[in-house]
Order: sequence, then C-alpha cells, then structure tokens
Amino acid sequence: MKIFLKYTFIAFGTIAVLILLWASTLKLYNLHSVSVEAELFNTNSIEYHYINHLLLGYLHIIPGILFLVLGAYQFIPFFRDKYLKLHRFTGKVFILLAAIIFITAIVLAVFVPFGDMLETIVTIIFGTYLLYGTYKAYIYAKAKKINLHQKWVTRVYFIAIAVSTIRGIIALFMNFADYTLKEAFGISFFLAFILHLIGVEIWIRFLAKK
Repeated sequence: MKIFLKYTFIAFGTIAVLILLWASTLKLYNLHSVSVEAELFNTNSIEYHYINHLLLGYLHIIPGILFLVLGAYQFIPFFRDKYLKLHRFTGKVFILLAAIIFITAIVLAVFVPFGDMLETIVTIIFGTYLLYGTYKAYIYAKAKKINLHQKWVTRVYFIAIAVSTIRGIIALFMNFADYTLKEAFGISFFLAFILHLIGVEIWIRFLAKK
C-alpha cells in the first residue's frame, strides 16, 4: 500500500508540473499577445486584467517556468548524486527564483488581485510560508543538514505547484456550482494550497521514509 501511495504521489506531482509548465508557457504567450492585440481578449479575462502590469506578470511567470524545471531536476537522484557541483549551483538559482516568484505573487495579490479578498489573504499566508520555507532550505543547505534541507525544498516545490491544482478546482466550481471565474478564484486558491500542504506533509512524514 505504501509503495502504491508513494508512486501515486510521484505521478501526481509529475503531471502537475507538466500541466503547470504548459499553462505557464501559454500564459506568457497570452500576456505578450494582450500587449499588442488587446482587442482580441475579453475584458474580464485574466490577461486583460494585468494589461497595465505586464512587467510584474513577466517577472512572476518567467522565473516560475525556470523554477519548475530546476526544481524537477533537483529531485532526480541520479543527477543530484552524480553531478554534485551542478546540483549545488542549480540549487542556489532555484532558491533565488523561488524568492522572486513568491514575492511577486504576494505583490500581485495585494495590489492587483483578480479574485476576491480570499485570494489575497491565502496568497499572503502561503506566499509568506513559502518564503520562510525557501529561507529554511537555504540555511539548512549552508549548515550541511541535508535531510532537513531536502524536506524544506520538497515542501516549497510541492506547495508551489498547487497552482496547477487550482485550475482544476476552478473548473469544478464554474461547471457544477455556477461560480464565475473571479468568484471561484479565492476558494480554489485556499483548497488547492491546503490539499498540497497536507499531501506534502504525508509524503515527508510517512512515504519518503526508507
């Protein structure tokens, strides 16, 4: 049973990362498109909402894509063990990217929120927690407490990819509860981050143990 849950968790994480990579690349393209052909976008769309804040959007999405790729690399034991110097270098870049995307997420949620107040509150809470987790991962790496470092990197990465789960939850609310996109945003943020927080703690405390 433990093996099944372990590989189910890995499969879910892999799918979530791939979905997020695709969605982030598409979002990046749409942000560029709205800057040159705004008339093609619905004024209630997310892209149009950020038309006057494209720099912040780019500063969040581009590092986010790199964060997803480098984060996935960090979790492959073969590369991590065989190329230790590269792992350390990419790890430092990963930490920097994490700080950038969490800070920009908080700034966007506070000053340019798309949804309701719940979106802002949830983003501030989890964004702050992820910044704390990023700091802890860095401190433990410097102190060579590798086990604790790995736990915090795992928390940061898996909770961050909750953005992919948010999309699915939004779709459920819009299709089965007649929520608008803006109405579904906040509650979907809350549920997705909570699910990922619970999931990663189950992984760390029970499934990741050898």
